[in-house]
Amino acid sequence: MSLNSIRLSQRQVADLYPETLVLTADNYKGDVPAIQDPIADEPTASRPASPVQPETSIQFLGRNNRNLVILVSYPDILHISESSLEFLSFVLKACQLTLADVAIVNMARQNPDIQQLQRELAPRHLVCFGLPGPVVGLPAGCPILTPQRMQDFQMMIAPALEELNQQTEAVKPLKRQLWEGLKTMLGIQA
Repeated sequence: MSLNSIRLSQRQVADLYPETLVLTADNYKGDVPAIQDPIADEPTASRPASPVQPETSIQFLGRNNRNLVILVSYPDILHISESSLEFLSFVLKACQLTLADVAIVNMARQNPDIQQLQRELAPRHLVCFGLPGPVVGLPAGCPILTPQRMQDFQMMIAPALEELNQQTEAVKPLKRQLWEGLKTMLGIQA
């Protein structure tokens, strides 16, 4: 189908040009003809009730200087809990990174899909800490703490930061796997 064969209804044209295709007394002499609107005759159930709302920008903590996006889930907190931020800062320091290098996105307070994340934050690396469900656009069932190549970035699924921040023997293997996964993802030679 070529662009020349696209047909727009009068309503669609009026919606596209609300201020430039208006008949006024200055540019039209005589009676204004009645415009039959085929869309007005349609039942309201088939038409959207309101125009599509614009997508809101992703809110995040950090500056995203190194395009490392960290997804967390904290329903009662704006970005991340203080203890989790402290632990995450320790992990980032081991990777020779700071909070300025990352973008921490609280998925419990907003729900961007992977396309919006890519458009706004351009991740080269994506780490999901303790998300209750998959991110729209990412495959479900990825192995935990194993870097995966996705489209234009690498990603890794990890347990919640609170779980990793415990000082028990049971958590030590998870911390080791997290470190090994981050070294692989970020190309750290240590």
